[in-house]
Amino acid sequence: MSEGYFGKLLRLGAEIARNVKTSAAKAAKWQRKRPKRKRLGKFFFLSPALQGKPHCLELQDKADFLLPGRVLLGPEEFGRYGLPKLPRAPQLRPEQGQDCAPPKDFEWYDQCFLVSQRMKDALQNVDPDAVEFAECDVYYKSGKPIEVKHYLCDIVREIDALDERRSDVRIRRIDGRKFYDVLGSKRIIFDENIVGNSHIFRQKHLPGIVCDAKIRDACIAAGIRNPLYFEDVSVL
Repeated sequence: MSEGYFGKLLRLGAEIARNVKTSAAKAAKWQRKRPKRKRLGKFFFLSPALQGKPHCLELQDKADFLLPGRVLLGPEEFGRYGLPKLPRAPQLRPEQGQDCAPPKDFEWYDQCFLVSQRMKDALQNVDPDAVEFAECDVYYKSGKPIEVKHYLCDIVREIDALDERRSDVRIRRIDGRKFYDVLGSKRIIFDENIVGNSHIFRQKHLPGIVCDAKIRDACIAAGIRNPLYFEDVSVL
């Protein structure tokens, strides 16, 4: 082999080394410029995911469960929270003729929620004083009972922990009643001194449920991994 061949080989190697060094420098620069992925915050809005087919469940023997003048199952007093007194375990069956699916771990039901056994366990194990449950019997369209137990559920703790001064929220009033409008908000901050040991709660003047990372982690550990249930209030 000629000396010219080795000279070309050395030059080629040097060029490759320069290109590798240049590419590495560019990659490092891009990594420095790339915005860091935002870490998950401490608080989340917790709500059922409106995806897939509805459960279409209907309460059987409604007259035995609904308060006079009511058409929905919910708290005994307007503006209050908690499940009404139930004479027995409610039976929930799919409405005939509808395209329905069995309930997921976390669903709306009238003015309360419907949760699976594992969702109940996750919430109750972390913050038992904040939640109420009532066992119910849920059925497939075929009439066969769903073996996984389900429960009516409500969040009964309400606190006033939203930091109005530091949060990006609008205060509105309807019929003299105050409420927070968070549509388009970029920053919602809760006073952790007021939140204290509350892991799940209702924020006064704000519709919906708020939970912390401990509730979210407990649900994930139980196998409930639908990310649509948890909306990080730090990245609205």
